[in-house]
Amino acid sequence: MVGKSRRARKTPSSDALLAVADRLVRIEGLAGLTLRPLAEALGVSVTVLGSRAEMLEAICRAAAEQDASLLAAWQQTLDALPGSLSSAMAAQLAEAVLDDLVTRQRALSMLYLELLHAATWDEAAHTALQPWAARRRAFWQGFGQRAGLPPALLDGGWWNGYIISELAYSMVLEADLSYRMLRRLCLQRLFAGGLGAPDQPADAALHAALQRRMHADIDKAASGPEWSARAARACGIRLAAQGVGGLTHRAIAADIGIAPATLSYHYPTQRSLVVAGLESIIAHMLTAVDSASLAELERLRAQDDGKKLDLARAAMAVAVAAARMPELAAHTADMRGRRGGHLAKVLQKYLPDTQGIDALCAQIISMGLTGLTNMEPPGDASERSVAAAFGAAAQWLKRSAYSA
Repeated sequence: MVGKSRRARKTPSSDALLAVADRLVRIEGLAGLTLRPLAEALGVSVTVLGSRAEMLEAICRAAAEQDASLLAAWQQTLDALPGSLSSAMAAQLAEAVLDDLVTRQRALSMLYLELLHAATWDEAAHTALQPWAARRRAFWQGFGQRAGLPPALLDGGWWNGYIISELAYSMVLEADLSYRMLRRLCLQRLFAGGLGAPDQPADAALHAALQRRMHADIDKAASGPEWSARAARACGIRLAAQGVGGLTHRAIAADIGIAPATLSYHYPTQRSLVVAGLESIIAHMLTAVDSASLAELERLRAQDDGKKLDLARAAMAVAVAAARMPELAAHTADMRGRRGGHLAKVLQKYLPDTQGIDALCAQIISMGLTGLTNMEPPGDASERSVAAAFGAAAQWLKRSAYSA
């Protein structure tokens, strides 16, 4: 009690606050960033930090200030270059900035992605993050303009969504050569103009080879009780809705109506729940592209319990969690390689006007839509934003194809 009573009541410095917040998030994700552990690590009274909302706002202010120096340095580099950027230079510079955000600014980028993902269901995280997110968005918006991306891809948020998705994957897969080659291939194709890119056949062949290299076999669970399929689907839905932090034995057991102890016997760890969710997500993707119609595809998204399995949100949840859970890296690489695969098949089957869009362009579109989906709370407004962004990307591809 003596130790507690002597805790400092002076507000900690922004640097100290941010350093402790970064450490807690690196270990436990945003779920670990609560008032009491933060106050104990700083050696201050909980009351000094104010409410949770005030704490998050203070952390985001400190993070945005630290982040600004790196973005300002890159902005100076861009300002020193004459005219618009060539497609090759734009791809190289985008890669360099992403690498900087993943290495020198790794702790901040992890915090940023955790907050961004949580902001779709956590109002306090959403409010706190907005000024910081606006700074990053403004930088990449200017970058896209210099690189010659059409306004339709910039104004609807698709380009910012693409960068968010690529940053999340880069945090996990920075050491994976196949991923780095795929990232560069996507950026080169994007800035070269979609289907108008001069090296389209060679790009397509390399893309297919890299996909094969990044494939991972998920450990198949032994045949279990009749409720195991429902449990796996519930895990996938919760991954999408609340990330890995929402995947608890108690929550999943309640979702499917069994005892937590029964669930724990068959899925003893949180990782086993994550893997079960991944199995369900991948199986859903494969089933969806084989459906007979768009109506059937939508029905499959809400099969059994009526809840939609949002693949874009689930994929981002896994990527964000994998930055602190290395055992998920192989699955993250597999999902990054698969990105756009089911979209390409859906386009070919249901939208004849998009014939000719290759798998690489479909992956690029999918990346932007994934990031955009994870920038807004689920609902009709989010679906309208994604639909508008999809339309803009499809038009860009068609114009690029006509100009080739």
